Amino acid sequence: MAKKRAFGEGTIYENKKRNRWEGQFTYNDPATGKTKRKLITGKTQKEVSLKGKKFLQDLENGLLPDAAKMTLNQWLECWLTEYIKPNVRIKTYEKYEDCLYGYIKPALGHLYITKIKAPDIQRVLNDMSATGGRNEEGLSSSTVRATRRYLSMAFNKAMQVGILLRNVVKATDPPRLVKEEIRPLTEEQASELLQTAKEGEYFYQGVKQRRKPCPSSEYHKAMAYAAVFLALNTGMRLGEVFGLKWSDIEFEKNSIYVQRALVSSRTKGMMFEAPKTKGSKRRIPVTKKVIQVLETYQRGQQWMENMLGNKFENKENLVFTNIWGKQVDTSNFTTRYFKKMLVQAGIERSFCFHDLRHTHATLLLAQGVNIKVISERLGHSTVTMTLDTYSHLMPDMQETAVKVLEGMFCIG
Repeated sequence: MAKKRAFGEGTIYENKKRNRWEGQFTYNDPATGKTKRKLITGKTQKEVSLKGKKFLQDLENGLLPDAAKMTLNQWLECWLTEYIKPNVRIKTYEKYEDCLYGYIKPALGHLYITKIKAPDIQRVLNDMSATGGRNEEGLSSSTVRATRRYLSMAFNKAMQVGILLRNVVKATDPPRLVKEEIRPLTEEQASELLQTAKEGEYFYQGVKQRRKPCPSSEYHKAMAYAAVFLALNTGMRLGEVFGLKWSDIEFEKNSIYVQRALVSSRTKGMMFEAPKTKGSKRRIPVTKKVIQVLETYQRGQQWMENMLGNKFENKENLVFTNIWGKQVDTSNFTTRYFKKMLVQAGIERSFCFHDLRHTHATLLLAQGVNIKVISERLGHSTVTMTLDTYSHLMPDMQETAVKVLEGMFCIG
């Protein structure tokens, strides 16, 4: 027998055939403005009544009527596609994808988003820190914190569009941030690396019998040497080095202009992107030696172009190309050239191209170059960022300050 309720509270009745209680609750669909009815079921009349009241109250608070039917997988796919992808750089979008699809979706994606609680998310974060990486090693704190941040952004947007009433991610605790150790080269190591790159013996590692020099191998060795030389002398990022065009170099003024970066995308392959920040688009004064190295390499590229004729197509006027004038795949460069240089020079393979940037900064700091100048060369958005990144590598700074103070405020 149906039990009538006041308007808006619904009609609740027992369905003996299905051995359950049912309730029909009337509401106005916020999307269409039309009046609709929601069927709610439960084991008891009281359960249906409570569910119905909560449903109506959630609607009153701005929740969409079908929010409870959406899984986390469905929302993350919608959020990434509709709200993130159109508004961020492709590499940034891929970081969002890697974190959320790699760690969150496998553990929580099948759950309804409205049913996910803070402890559920906390367990995933803890597992990531403990065993989430390769060989069940813990992931870095920066990766875990980034994943938590992206998920919190997704939940915030879910609140704004009426899928959630609150962001439970905020009730979780991120791991303590542990900064990854910066590993710059010493001046001696940097010189050894450059000497190795210039001689080019690394090019024949793994080859039983050394091949005779040929134009293509000599060109590639010259290209790799110039790229490493440039990175050490400017602090340019890998993508900035290989995104450089000849028109970006003012040979007479000893200056290089960073205008773009060449990046590798899973979906679009190699592509150009604007610099990371406003400060990343910058002018870098360089030494005459840098200009000489680039001029020597340019003559080699022109020779290759003359030899190949119309087979050499450097339509983008790039500084660093393969023998056909095409873009250099940055991942291929790292594996095929840079890592081999490291081994030949006696430097750990874990050292990466980006560490050349750190080397540039720390060597300048060691020589007392003003931190603002270094920050501008690196293209950091603020001097504070440069200080936070590199000041701990200069342990004698405090001692220098004390020595300066010793000669001040002398009172007889």
